[in-house]
Amino acid sequence: MSCVLAVDLGGTSLRVARVAPDGEVLRLAVRPHRIGVEADAEALWAALVDAVGEVGTAGIAGVAMGGFTRSQVLVDAAGRPTRAAQCFPDGRAAVVPGAETGTWMAMTPFHPVARLAWVAAHDPAALAAARWVLQPKDFFILRLTGRAIADRVANAWAIRRDTLGTTTAALERAGLAASLLPEMCDPLDCVGVARGLGLDGVPVFAGSMDTWMATVGAGVGRAGDAYLVSGTTDAGGVLTAEPEERPGLATLPWGAGVFHTGGPSGAGAECLVWAAEMLGVADAAAVVALAATARDDAPALLFLPALSGTRAPGWDGAARGALLGLDRGHGPAEMARAVLEGVAFADRALLGGIAFERLVLTGGGARGDHWCQVRADVFGRPVVRAAEETGVIGAAAVAWTGLGVYADLQQAQGAMCRHDAVFHPRPSVRLERLYEVYRRAWDSSVVLADLR
Repeated sequence: MSCVLAVDLGGTSLRVARVAPDGEVLRLAVRPHRIGVEADAEALWAALVDAVGEVGTAGIAGVAMGGFTRSQVLVDAAGRPTRAAQCFPDGRAAVVPGAETGTWMAMTPFHPVARLAWVAAHDPAALAAARWVLQPKDFFILRLTGRAIADRVANAWAIRRDTLGTTTAALERAGLAASLLPEMCDPLDCVGVARGLGLDGVPVFAGSMDTWMATVGAGVGRAGDAYLVSGTTDAGGVLTAEPEERPGLATLPWGAGVFHTGGPSGAGAECLVWAAEMLGVADAAAVVALAATARDDAPALLFLPALSGTRAPGWDGAARGALLGLDRGHGPAEMARAVLEGVAFADRALLGGIAFERLVLTGGGARGDHWCQVRADVFGRPVVRAAEETGVIGAAAVAWTGLGVYADLQQAQGAMCRHDAVFHPRPSVRLERLYEVYRRAWDSSVVLADLR
């Protein structure tokens, strides 16, 4: 059967699949990993080579890739990394004032230019040897096609707000070489043909960041849609017909006639993994199960989920979490519930208070029904759960659309995307009051990171 090769480079695993035109995943290879502040780009490439070998290349008509963003690989002219990749948890950089002016991405310690300025100060030899700065999936594309590209969605920091054209002003204002930015492409663009991996001559499409690809694979794409990708750290947002800006959130072009407001959270499944270790249970799923047994009449308990800083909308790499309101009446179940609710509060903050018609939930954290119900209760809106593997389905939709099988992404989504459950909210005065306390707590939180 003719199929496409879909690549989803996430924060906890690399997933490579053969996908049919109707969205059926014919074969899937998974390579788990753990992404920290830095990662070995060569090791990620080796995992891709291994996974492609497992699923096979016979009958592949096209290739599309998505990958985690807010991360960058510096490569030389031969495509070799000049240092370890800087990844999305990396909060070591400092803001470069004024560098982002006129683009779609606000300056934070996680901004690509801030990170490049950090490299200039701490690893100048690596920067001097670099020819391009690439997102991790674009490093894959360079290795596979020989062409250095960047996509316009994941690299909104280099897109002008007024004309939507490419700009290198942020690099130049920070005293960095404009030539570090590779050629910009749209996600559906064919950027070349594969050379190697048994894929010689197969068209390769630009794709975009994992969040964008997952929303495509979840069937999200029209104004009024909201989404949440539940992973190691969550990401979410709302799609609107016109730009709707909110402090600390990214507003950027998301596709033809659609804008996105939202961003990546610093909270997600990693908080549940930590809670499992602290509470002495097996894993994140056990934390969810424990939370379901919490006492309804227990005193209020609030978890601030900043175990390694915050991202949107707070953008504070030095912030740290807290449990507020601890009481003798709290036990492990109530602590587990507080962790789930704290992560859900962080998710709600990603939507910026913007009205939406439906919220689609996807990602590894969407599998447990109770965890989905907590999100619905905190959002106060129905939550639609997408079927699994939305990252690879989104990549496949890009490839099949690029190949002309579908007229546009909306048509591809109609044929390929599936939902498997709807969770209706249970009105909760307790949660609404807790969310208000959550919002106020960030405004008055004390940072303890410098007291170690």
